[in-house]
Amino acid sequence: MSDMIEWGRPCILHARSDGGSEMYVDFETLDQGPLSAMVGRVVAMSPTERARVIVDVPGRGNLTVGEVLALSERGDFPAV
Repeated sequence: MSDMIEWGRPCILHARSDGGSEMYVDFETLDQGPLSAMVGRVVAMSPTERARVIVDVPGRGNLTVGEVLALSERGDFPAV
């Protein structure tokens, strides 16, 4: 993502049931909402839960857990 983060941008939080494949196989939608809320939700998960999730940002692609955690460290990350 660029330096300017659209924290209100709609996103979808997915979990994969296949144990971590990069393929789009057996995904379940866990939640959807603004990017800030989905980042907060991922940060609150245990490491085991995080290993199964991606955040889909329509028009941008998927964010990995590492990318999501990096976003949570930004000074402009809004309190959720």
